[in-house]
Amino acid sequence: MKPYDYIMDKVSRCITLAPFMCLILICSCRTIKYVPVESNADSVVVEKLVEVQLPPDSATIRALLECDENGKVVLNWLDIANSKNAQAQLTIDSLGNLLAKMKTQPDTVYLPSKEVTVTKEVQVPYPVEKELTGWQKLFVNVGGWAIGIVIITILVVVGRMVYKLKK
Repeated sequence: MKPYDYIMDKVSRCITLAPFMCLILICSCRTIKYVPVESNADSVVVEKLVEVQLPPDSATIRALLECDENGKVVLNWLDIANSKNAQAQLTIDSLGNLLAKMKTQPDTVYLPSKEVTVTKEVQVPYPVEKELTGWQKLFVNVGGWAIGIVIITILVVVGRMVYKLKK
C-alpha cells in the first residue's frame, strides 16, 4: 500500500467519524437542572386608624372705621365671618387702638387604614444531578485535550498532503 493511499484511507475514516463524534459530544453533555420548590406566602392584614392633620380654618373681618368730630376713631360697622375651628374677635380700646384676636384649633381626623404584612419563606431550588467526582472531572479534562490533539493532527496531515500534491 502506498503512503498516499494509506493517508487518504485514514483521512476518509476521520471525515466519516467526525459527524458522529460531534453528535455524541453535543448529546452527552447536559447541564444541571434546578427544580423549583413550592413556597407558601402568608400575609397578615392589620386594620388601624391613621391620624391626619387638617389645616386650620380661617375667618374674615370687614370693618368700617371713621373719625368723629373730636378726632376719635369710631367703628361704623363690623362684619365677622367665623368658621367651625376659627373664632375671630375685633375690639377698639379706649385709646382708639384696634385689637384683633384669633383663636384656631387644629383639626385631627382619624381615617381607617389597612396594613398588609407579607411574610414569605423563600426556598432555594436544588440541583437534581449530583456533582462529578474527581476521576470524572479528570476524564472530562483529558478528553478535551485528546479532542484538541486529534484536530491538530488532522490539520497537520491534511496540510502535508496539500503540500505534497502541490510539488
